[in-house]
Formats: sequence, structure tokens, C-alpha cells
Amino acid sequence: MNDETELKKHRMFLALLLIVGLLAVWNIRLFWIQVVATRSFTGRGIDLLANSVIQRENGIVLDSGRGDFVDRNGDPLTGKELKVLTVFPVREEGSAGGRREESLNRIAEWMGIPGKEWHIFVRGLKSPEIWSESGRPVALTDSQAERIEALGLPDVRVMRYKQRYAQQQPASHVIGFIGQNPERIMEQFSGQIQKGELQLTSKIGNAGLEKTFDYWLQGIGATSVSLFTDGMKRPLPGLDVRMISPDNPYYPLKMVTTLNKGIQSHIEFQMERLGIAEGAVVVLDIRNADTVAMASRPSFHPGHVDPTEGHWSNRALKATVPGSIFKTVTAAAALEEKAVHPDETFECNGELGKYGFTCWKKGGHGHLTLEEGFAQSCNIVFAEAAKRIGAEKLEQYAQKLGLGTLVGWSGAVPGQADFRQWDGEEKGQVYHLSTDKRDEGALVQTAIGQRDVQVTPLQVANLVVSLYAQGKVLSPRIVQEIRFQNDRLHTSFPPRGLAPEGAAPISPDTAQRLLAWMKEVVDHGTGTALQAAKWPLAGKSGTAQLTLKNGKPGENHWFIGYGPADQPRYAVAVLVQNVPQGYGNKSVPLFKEVMDILAAP
Repeated sequence: MNDETELKKHRMFLALLLIVGLLAVWNIRLFWIQVVATRSFTGRGIDLLANSVIQRENGIVLDSGRGDFVDRNGDPLTGKELKVLTVFPVREEGSAGGRREESLNRIAEWMGIPGKEWHIFVRGLKSPEIWSESGRPVALTDSQAERIEALGLPDVRVMRYKQRYAQQQPASHVIGFIGQNPERIMEQFSGQIQKGELQLTSKIGNAGLEKTFDYWLQGIGATSVSLFTDGMKRPLPGLDVRMISPDNPYYPLKMVTTLNKGIQSHIEFQMERLGIAEGAVVVLDIRNADTVAMASRPSFHPGHVDPTEGHWSNRALKATVPGSIFKTVTAAAALEEKAVHPDETFECNGELGKYGFTCWKKGGHGHLTLEEGFAQSCNIVFAEAAKRIGAEKLEQYAQKLGLGTLVGWSGAVPGQADFRQWDGEEKGQVYHLSTDKRDEGALVQTAIGQRDVQVTPLQVANLVVSLYAQGKVLSPRIVQEIRFQNDRLHTSFPPRGLAPEGAAPISPDTAQRLLAWMKEVVDHGTGTALQAAKWPLAGKSGTAQLTLKNGKPGENHWFIGYGPADQPRYAVAVLVQNVPQGYGNKSVPLFKEVMDILAAP
């Protein structure tokens, strides 16, 4: 019995020894295939394990998964989908290699690619790449895509690629840009880093709407494509190209803006045509203050921005000297405080007689009422009116009309307790903190929009809206709602009014009177050139004196107003900034061009 037991143990030991031996031989064989055999066949070492996954590791991201912006009509502002040529590093030999070479030559011919350039690209591939020119993927026509797909090449595929920014990106200053920002990721998105949803190298919104709406824009994963090959870089049958996608019908989200893409693009074209080097245009729906268009110069492309150089600057949100358009505020204060009788006249002989204060018209305008002084933009009339109003009251009325405060849409929304739609919006000011408001010399300069006064184009366009709203100050929106990918509503941003602290609206009577005075500016005042526009227009001109960076005198040229004058639809502010003194005023021609665009069917 003992002998039989010992025999069984001996057999089991031999069996285990045999199994261990077989495993050892198997491992030696795998090692030989991994290191030795590949060297003898190819003359160089190939890591089969690394090569089995290299395509997946270096796959192409076709869609980052980030949410997109669309205009009010649903036309995309970002995320245009392109058909692109995707090439994978695959080796073909023998007759298959010859057919592949012939097919590649045909592709180059169809796409107009120089043969030498094309073959250098294909043979130099170490990872999958999209055919690009000047760093941008080349979009295929439908005909090109059909021809290429018909070839059936395993290493050349037509893919759908989502391009974040177009080559001629509309509303680029409004949209802003994305980029790496490890410090802000650590500060604001530490929770998402811990969950693995973000990395320090992830691209987030760094400016504009990309930044303010980043909370909703972050997607749930990218769509990528990989080609799986064996160690010889040959496609694995049935497991070659694999698409990896979140496949969620709700995400990414869509930010539905208030912009009109067509109007936006036409305005940007006209600014370029007129040679506007610096400035801004703001178009608001006069009924609810929604932003129809917003353009800024100098231009920039969001795909070619170094965030450390600070090239992005939306001039429509930056405060600068307004000049005579501020007389609208002074007139409102004079009417509300009954500081000036409607029939009262002032004498303008070109000079105030002190402070070195003069009128823009040499020799003066003669006798003018406040209404006539508004149409002719007489400095003397408004200086005299301001002396009766006083500095404190003048500043109060500026605040009542939405100046000296942030006017852009803000409020509590789900996920964001104190949310502001606009990035980088400035408050502006009427008086600097250090200015003595008892100084009459400072007061008369302030009354005509000089000295310390600074406003943004968004604020003064909204000032026109406020007059149309009978003195009620609204808060301009740029995004009206957020929708899921299947178009179900996610979040809405309803129109709302702005109530500056301690301020009450001006009276409807004063608001209506100022709107009527703006018509007179075009009828027989400083804006008569606008009579050639497609619509009857109304507004107020302004020329602000300033000092340029080179120390020489310069000007800001403004025009604010509305149209059509008989049935108002749009409020517009135009700024041509930092113009050397003596150059022609381009704000009126630009205002006309903008209104003609809006008048087009």
C-alpha cells in the first residue's frame, strides 16, 4: 500500500516537472520570437507587444468631445465637420505593395498633391496622420471622398473630423480660444482631475465664451480611430480600424448664442474692407438687448494664439474714452433735473472763457437750445448745462443708464451660483477715484465725455436700447440657452433687466425725447452723411481726444444709434480707435455699412 502511494507521488512529481518544463520552453519560444527572430528577419529589433498597441496609443482624435457654439438659427460657429484623408503606417509587400503604390499615386493626382511631397509624407509615417496643409486638415470634396473609399486601401481611409475653428472663424473674439492651463485646472477643476476626467495637459477655455462656458463645454470623452497591426505593421484581419467613441445621445452640449452668423461675417468683412485697424462694432436687438453681432479689431485666429502673449482682446468689452456720445447722458440729466428749459438758448462763440475749454467748431455755433446743441454736438452748450447739474448728479445719471457698471448678462443658474456670460468685460468709469468732483474744470470736460470718462461699446449700444425701453436698462445676452445633442433643453438664460444699485430708470418722456433728438443728428446735424443709407437712421457722433502710445495726439471715433428710425429694430455702436489726429473719420461710414447689412433682406 505504501509502495503504491509512493509511486503515485512520484508520477505526480514527474507530471508537474513536465508541465514546468513545457512552460519554460513556451516562454523561451516567446522570447525568441519577441527579440531574436525579428532581428534575423528584419535586421532590426521589433517589440511585438509595443507594436501590437502602438496604433491605439497614437490613434487620431477625430472629435475632442467638447461642446460647440451655434448661432441663433442653429448654424455652427465652431466644430465644423470635415471629410479628411487619414493615412496609417502600414507595410505591404509583393504584388499587394505594387497595387498600393499605384493607388497612392492616384490619390495624389485626385487631390493635386505633388508626388514627391506625398510619398515623403506616406513613407515617413510613424503614427496615423491626417493629410494637412499649413498645419490644417484638408477637407475632401464628396467626389474625392467617394473615389478614395472605392480603392479599399486598408491604410488610407476617409474619416469625419471635427475642426474646432474655421479658417475664417466668425466672432473669434467672442468665442475666445482653448489651450493648456495647468494652474487653472489645478485651481478650478481638481475634482475632475481626481475622477480622471481631466489631466493637467487637457485643453480648457482660456478666453471668451470658451472660458465662461467651460463648465458645460467639457465633454464626456473623445472620438478617436486606431489601426491595429501585427509586428510587421500589417493590418490584423477583422481588427484593423477601430473607432472609439462615447456614443451618448445627450453629449456634447450645444451653446445656442444670440448671434446671427451671416450678419457677423458681413460686418467683419466690411471692417476689413474699410481698413479698421483697431475698434469694435456691437449690434443689439433693440427690443431685448440680445447681441446680434459683435466684432473686434485687430483680428486674431483662436487656433493660432499664444495665451502668454495676450493677443486676445475683445475691444467691444474694453472701456475707452467716449467723447461726445456721452452728451446723451448729460442731456438726460439736464432734462430729468429740469436744469435747462426746453426753449432756453445758449451762446456758443467757440470758447467757454476759462479752463482752456473750447468748442470743436472754431468761431462757435451762435445761439442754440439744448436740443440744437445735441444735433450739432456743441461743447459749450453741454458745459453750461453740466455746471447746473453738478458732478454727483451727472455720475448718478450715467449709472442709471448702465455706464460705470458691468451690463452683460449675469445671474444664478444650475451649477453656477454667480455666473457671468461675458469674459473680460470692463466697468468703465465717469470719474477717477482721485478726481475732486468739486472741480468745475473736470466737470465740464466730463460732460462732453473727456477727462476720466471711459465706456465700452457694449455699454453704449445698450444705452440706446435703454432709451428705447423707456429708460429701463436691460442686460445683453450672448448665449440664450444650452441644449443637449438631441436638442432637448438643458439650461436657459432668460432676458433680464439690470438694476444698478441705488439707481432708478429715467422717465419715458426723457427717453423718447432723446431718441427724437438722435433723428435730428442725421437730419441736420453731425450725421447727415447717413442720409444715404438704405434705412432712415438716428444716432449720436463722438470724437474723443487722446494721446497715442507714441506720444502723439490721436482720436477715438464713435457713432451710436438705431435703425430703421421709424420702426427701430437694432441698436448699434461703432468705435474706430486710436486714430492719428487729422485722419478721416471712419466711424460714420462704418455705421452706414453696418446698417446697410442689417437692412438687407
